[in-house]
Amino acid sequence: MIGKSGRVLIVVYIVCLVVLFLMCSTDLIIREPEREIYQIAVIIEDVRSDNYSNFRKGMDQAAAEFNADVQLITLYEKLDAQEQMELINREQQDGADALIVVPVEEEQIAERQMTIPVILLRAGVAEASGAGNVIIDYEKMGERLAREILEEQPVGNPVYVLRDSAVQSDMDRLFLEGVKAAFVEEGGRVQMIMRNEEDRFWMMLEKTGMDESEKVVILAENPEILTEAAGVLAGSEAVSAAVSGLYGRGTTIPILNYLDRGLITGICVTDEFSLGYYSVREAVRALEGAGSVPTVMESHYIKKEDLRNPAYEKMLFPIE
Repeated sequence: MIGKSGRVLIVVYIVCLVVLFLMCSTDLIIREPEREIYQIAVIIEDVRSDNYSNFRKGMDQAAAEFNADVQLITLYEKLDAQEQMELINREQQDGADALIVVPVEEEQIAERQMTIPVILLRAGVAEASGAGNVIIDYEKMGERLAREILEEQPVGNPVYVLRDSAVQSDMDRLFLEGVKAAFVEEGGRVQMIMRNEEDRFWMMLEKTGMDESEKVVILAENPEILTEAAGVLAGSEAVSAAVSGLYGRGTTIPILNYLDRGLITGICVTDEFSLGYYSVREAVRALEGAGSVPTVMESHYIKKEDLRNPAYEKMLFPIE
């Protein structure tokens, strides 16, 4: 038999356990440290948001891991440097902790006094970059694609480059510089077709489309033009018969579908998912005072058969 004093001790013991449990569960004793949520604004250079599908998935993944809130902002007008600077100023004033910017004009941003960390997604080369920047070497990408064309296509087939007649972005300019350099090195040349000349160009291919001696190679300056060119080939058997290969860059869903159908021969791509992930990671590192070095993205050459390759599947079709 437990005495009266024993029963009292048991009751006191139980009460103490209940009190301790309640104190712990309500953070009165053990309080979880509150993590700061970093506000990061991402300002990209144009409104072709379909180019940023995988990029956004990568940013979302990093935001979840690094406790960040990421807001994506696009320019109303393509390649409008003044509008981009106005958005940068606005986001600083509105309380963004850091910025991620695809710069229209890098020098203009470099000259601007920033009050918060700015991560640049640059189209330059590693040697010309600063810490924290994420680099895509579009010149090397252009060289890589040109060499693939030279290896895959017959020597006599002329190469036509479809170009945008508007002002070029750094991406387009460096990409074409790499293409030209590779062809010149091998003793070849490319012929430029501007947007205002495209209708005449397609008509010329339709007239000679069934002539085996008139096969041509087409290389698109950017993802938008590549998609349009593939659409023309899809809609005209004569044009398609005149083209021995269509090449370009980009990982949009339409481009990958055209590649799968065989209308696009090959593309050079960057891992857009990792690009988005690294940009947010570098922004958080800068906010936390951690040191960083430039991140240089690798270019990959993709053909139809590579779409089912596990090594590229995750890069091209990342899971939400």
